[in-house]
Amino acid sequence: MFTTIYWLTALILLLLLLPLLQCIEKNRYVVDTDYCRIPDPSPFSKESMQDFRLGKYKPCTKLQPLTWVKYNESLEHYVLSINESAYQWHLQIDLELRSPQTAALNCCYMEVERENDNVVNVMQCKHFKGSVQLSNDFDSFLVECYAKDKLIYTNAHATVPERSALRQRLQQWRSTKEKPPSVLMLGIDTISRLNLMRAMPSTYRYLKLNGWFELAAYNKIAANTLPNLLAFLTGRNLNSVMEHCNPYLIGGLDKCEFIWKLYRELGYVTAFGEDAVSINTFNLRMRGFRESPVDYYLRPYLIAAEQWLDVSQQPGQEYQVCLGYEHASEHIYNYALEFARRYRNDSFFGFFWTNTHSHGYRISRTSAMDSYMTKYLKRLVEQGTMNHTIVVLLSDHGTHQLPTRMSSLSWLEERLPFLFIWLPPSLRKAHPEFVQALQVNRQRLSNPYDLHVTLKHILSLSGRNSLEGMGGAQDCPNCQSLLLPLPLNRSCEDVAIGDHWCTCWSYSEYKANSANDKMMAQLAFEYLVDYFHKNVFVRNLYDVQPKTLVGISKGLVAKRNKADDPRISIYRLRLLTQPKNVLFEVTIRVNSSSKEMHVSDISRLGPV
Repeated sequence: MFTTIYWLTALILLLLLLPLLQCIEKNRYVVDTDYCRIPDPSPFSKESMQDFRLGKYKPCTKLQPLTWVKYNESLEHYVLSINESAYQWHLQIDLELRSPQTAALNCCYMEVERENDNVVNVMQCKHFKGSVQLSNDFDSFLVECYAKDKLIYTNAHATVPERSALRQRLQQWRSTKEKPPSVLMLGIDTISRLNLMRAMPSTYRYLKLNGWFELAAYNKIAANTLPNLLAFLTGRNLNSVMEHCNPYLIGGLDKCEFIWKLYRELGYVTAFGEDAVSINTFNLRMRGFRESPVDYYLRPYLIAAEQWLDVSQQPGQEYQVCLGYEHASEHIYNYALEFARRYRNDSFFGFFWTNTHSHGYRISRTSAMDSYMTKYLKRLVEQGTMNHTIVVLLSDHGTHQLPTRMSSLSWLEERLPFLFIWLPPSLRKAHPEFVQALQVNRQRLSNPYDLHVTLKHILSLSGRNSLEGMGGAQDCPNCQSLLLPLPLNRSCEDVAIGDHWCTCWSYSEYKANSANDKMMAQLAFEYLVDYFHKNVFVRNLYDVQPKTLVGISKGLVAKRNKADDPRISIYRLRLLTQPKNVLFEVTIRVNSSSKEMHVSDISRLGPV
């Protein structure tokens, strides 16, 4: 009897408190100041979970590869070996090769050489038996194996070979008492902070429980991958890069002041790799690099791998992409792991980016790699990388394609990618102020320019150059290192985040049919037409050129923060255009005193 009364009382209390709890949930904020209020909604709302389904990791094949490579410390070379036990499995599943007598295996390997950023040369196939020592002059290899004159196996291997010139550069650090920390940057395309919680709960939980520092208010500064990566890799916005080192010109990107150049100048070994070569950040509709931008450049390997290996998708696993025997992203992750292992006793800077398990509009796509990523982070710990390396795990933006983008929640998610930073134990002990700063900065507005200054701050710990000597972020003078406390009174305007991308305001819908609204819409449409006319890249990207303004489909106005200028109003208008019934969203700043109207930026929302 008592138990029944207890549970009835508890149920009544819960029903009474539920509206209050829901109210509290609705009013949570990551940042809550007079200058900026960024909401912190639940990632598991009914709206966001409607089209979500949890994927599960599945290997690309149950077959073991016939060949493998391993670095021989005494030889200072990689050795390519044949896996004899795996060969027996290949024989068992191939009816043509199955026979009382084992078919002889005939293997050869080909060295891959970079000609330019889009072309590789594949050398003559060299036959070997058992194992063979690989040349340090190459870091990409293809392997073919035949049995009874039938091709039964093709694979690719990437190595991190010893190089004498690199070793001489690294010797510069031998005279220092303490080796400067290495930097490993691991990027995953198109994952918001909220979607990391939603689609990769195991990974998110691991990060939170194992001493990683989250920057929960990390706000992107532009639409897509390129400008957001350029901001932390060069400290410049896209317009500035176009003037300084135009990526659409041959050799243009080579002139950019990439952060890895600075690291290399100060004695670090550098590496860069990105999967899905057709959509690589610096090659999609651009010229790429004339010279290899870093010491170990993975693009030539991946070009060869995509040309020679089977590329397939796993529909049941949220369309994960397989490249040969592994997921395409695993080629990147495994290389990053080997690069960090090979230079574990030296100072390195590695930047590795993956697209294939997350890119696109499916917010659940990356969920299939959740368990893999959790195990991968543990592998970094097990091989000792975390003991001396600052690790940055991040994304560029949330999904910005239909169908998830039309809601207010997805508008927020698109602008707030995830960012986590790991500091090695020795650095935490030597600089407890870094720990305190990162803890404070969890709930401070930050952006990619801050990350750029942070990378310079890390480099200054070497003692070979000061942070002041290297300068900050070219296009954000007020931005600063994340290892220092960020100002509480930050606004988007302070740190070069345009109105269109700023998450510091909440918006409310209104009926946009006044004369002023029509004037704003016309101004925005003229801006849109001019923008498309001047930008071939944008026309190709969106595959449309707006010619007629049909009308305003939705109007929203920003709620001012306490410190905002009362004369300024921020509007978001959704404009329906022809041809193709395409929706664009524009953000407009209006000054009631001067009557000035300024278009911040535009986004395409997609066909109606």
